[in-house]
Amino acid sequence: MARVLNHPLPHLLIALSLQAVLLPACTRQEASRSASQLTVVQLDPQAPASFQLAVQACAGLQNRKAGGSVYVQTDAHDPAWLDELELKPDAIVSAPDFLTACVAAFPTCVRYDYKDQQELLPNILTVAAALDAVPLDDALTITCGNVAFDAIEVFKDKTTPYLATKYVFENYVQQTTGLAMLTPGYDPNPSDPAHPKLTMDMRPALVDFVFSQKLFVVFLVNGCIDGNPEKELLSSVVNAGHWPTPLGVYGYNGSWNVAGGDLYEAQTKCLDSRNMGAIASETANLAFFSTRRAPIADANVVTQNALEPIQYDPGKTYVAFVVGDGDNIQYMMTTRHDWFRQRMADCQNADGACPPLTWTISPHLARLAPDLLDWYYQQSHQTGKDYFTLPPSGHLYAYPSSLAEQDQDRFVAATQQDARILGITGTVHWDWNDSWHDAEDHFLPKYATADGVIRGVFPVNVPYMFPAFDWWPDTRFFEVLTGTDGSKIVVFRPREWRGVNNNDDAFFLGPEKMADELAGYPKGTVTWVYMTSDGGLNLANSFLAMAKLLPGHVQLVSADTAVKLALVAAQK
Repeated sequence: MARVLNHPLPHLLIALSLQAVLLPACTRQEASRSASQLTVVQLDPQAPASFQLAVQACAGLQNRKAGGSVYVQTDAHDPAWLDELELKPDAIVSAPDFLTACVAAFPTCVRYDYKDQQELLPNILTVAAALDAVPLDDALTITCGNVAFDAIEVFKDKTTPYLATKYVFENYVQQTTGLAMLTPGYDPNPSDPAHPKLTMDMRPALVDFVFSQKLFVVFLVNGCIDGNPEKELLSSVVNAGHWPTPLGVYGYNGSWNVAGGDLYEAQTKCLDSRNMGAIASETANLAFFSTRRAPIADANVVTQNALEPIQYDPGKTYVAFVVGDGDNIQYMMTTRHDWFRQRMADCQNADGACPPLTWTISPHLARLAPDLLDWYYQQSHQTGKDYFTLPPSGHLYAYPSSLAEQDQDRFVAATQQDARILGITGTVHWDWNDSWHDAEDHFLPKYATADGVIRGVFPVNVPYMFPAFDWWPDTRFFEVLTGTDGSKIVVFRPREWRGVNNNDDAFFLGPEKMADELAGYPKGTVTWVYMTSDGGLNLANSFLAMAKLLPGHVQLVSADTAVKLALVAAQK
């Protein structure tokens, strides 16, 4: 049974109770990959932001020293994953007790003033992570043994994100391992995107991972804007040679929200060097999951269900439905978990009717949360009808055709390796609406190699409402591209389903109208539909309802099977 340590316990008892998992860094050698004890920290999501940041930083520091030793619970999905993975804590502690013990075990801190320095929090967290120090807001009235960095003093003449980032870059970048973008709390929908106001607290999501990995955190609102000195600075940070490219950027770049969309969220078009992509990862406990066990780096550790034994029939219409947004690791920890459970229940109660469904899933789970990746594959085996494919746009959320040439080749190689590890042959591919000619003629054929794994590409246009491949005939649902060595890949026409509330809008059809549309396709068609939840779509009101309405000649298939069928259909 777990031991619950309540807040009134004396400081010494707290420290002694946690000493198995909070050993001082200065007296202990590097811990083994998997910790022998697990402490669960109960953190109130309504606690002051600076307190939450300190707790998450401590979780990251501890998981770096003792892999998989501290897990923080802040919402309903956090205990759910402990149950799913059958992880039993050795101790359950309150967040105040945990922070008290952490500061005793890691007596080095970074001093700052949250109220006056909120805009500089990305820089303060970077320094603290680099120094193995706990970031402590003066308002918390917590005393540490050694103030390794006094941000109040050092940044008194560096009061802008530009000046603070420049200082931290010049003095601490060598001690970091990668890049993250985390907003300190700017208005996500500002009237003036160049000068947003601080309207929220900084969210603590991903801060534990920042500290476990020693990431360089930045948020320069105008870091992607031509002529602004922030862009020159961000370019210096990215292109200083500290990290390989194309650079995967953790967190999220929510700067410059225009007409409801963040212009630079995929990162690719941010800098002239065109060598970044996003790893959508604003979620907690990645420090725990990424250190708890070794990454999944080999093929056949997780295995796909066997593909459906289907022979192409020109009298049928074949459609693969793909659940989108699996690149977002927060979704994989929350809504997609719930959808997967709903899907399993539906298959169990459907009297054998369980049509194939394909899910996008982040390849970075193999490294950041291998337990979660393994869980999804194990659950898919229970239905035997659930499959996976790479999310947009393969290795990173990016617009690959816009990458610099040398980074395109590295991107393709990384995506091929991701596909080998996940045991899949397809990838969803996002590109900007003016890039599809170049994608079709130049980039996508790079996947068509004899030793490659990718055989199917499922495009989505950005912005989604603009037409893509409008030079194709209306009756063309896919195209077969040939690589330099004669190998072939299939590129499908984009088709998105985002909501179910407007039968006059092709992206928001109700399930009956979507079933009618599929039924009206020419027989022999092989195609796909990409489902996203940002327009109100969920699994129950779309796919599960529609599948029951399809006529007999429309057959639902997995994405990988759609690729195989399209290659056969192309020969007819």
